[in-house]
Amino acid sequence: MFKLEATYGTPDATFTAADAILLAGPPAFVIEPDNVARNLVTPWMGNSEELPATRRAKLNFSVEMVGSGAAGTPPAWGKLLRACGFAETIVAANRVEYALINSAFEGGTFRFFRDGVRYIARGSRGTAKLNLSAYQVPTIDFEFWGFDTQALSATVPAIDLSAFQTPQVVTTDNSGDILLGAGLTAGVIASGVSLASKGITYDIGNKLAHRKLLGGEKIAITDRAVSGQMTVELSDADEITWRSDINTASLTSLGFNHGTTAGKRIGVFAPRIQRTNPQAIDDDGNIMISTDLRALPGVTGAPELTIIAR
Repeated sequence: MFKLEATYGTPDATFTAADAILLAGPPAFVIEPDNVARNLVTPWMGNSEELPATRRAKLNFSVEMVGSGAAGTPPAWGKLLRACGFAETIVAANRVEYALINSAFEGGTFRFFRDGVRYIARGSRGTAKLNLSAYQVPTIDFEFWGFDTQALSATVPAIDLSAFQTPQVVTTDNSGDILLGAGLTAGVIASGVSLASKGITYDIGNKLAHRKLLGGEKIAITDRAVSGQMTVELSDADEITWRSDINTASLTSLGFNHGTTAGKRIGVFAPRIQRTNPQAIDDDGNIMISTDLRALPGVTGAPELTIIAR
């Protein structure tokens, strides 16, 4: 279960059934202690104890990437993105946009239930990976850090997962092509050169740090480097142009649409992309070009990646 915090590091006591998260696959949850060794000097050999100082929880899990089912209503995973350095903008009855920001990051509290034990991790912030690979269920893979973990005896409460919709597999009919040189207008990604592909992935690349301050402990997002990868099919002439653009560090925009039903559509748009490291790979006897991506902020700091749910 997850809930955003009105005041950073202060958990909301009123979790509801709708705060449950529908996971796509098993999660990983560990607690990392930062203990302090006493290092006692004695006339005999042997250990001295370590004293507990701080500790943090690390959570890794995936959710399916699909809209809320109603245009202009935030998807169930929207609050998780907000704790990963995204700002949410709602355009009523039309769309919800998530754009990367550089400050005023939100945080949240997790309640994690396992085998009769409830763990609490507050002040949680994280990073995410977008997986829109061809002929797979689209997912967002999250990694969160939180502090002040507590373990209490508890049973799993009533949960409501109705906000999580059934996704569509990434296929030609459901998604279409990657758009090189695309534009984003009023939440719609369009135009550009269509590229047949194996889909696209992005890694938000937030750098997380556990800042251990007296009276100000926090999980901080200290930097970000958005990267990605795509594998595309190119003609001979297109490959020559592709490699020339890469060799001259030419930038372009990149867009990808997924979903056919209003309220369940997803778009991912990067306004300034650098392509690097083009490599030929064999795909059932056909040559495709695997290319790494670096998403760059705008020249005045505009967000390097925007996710649209509409």
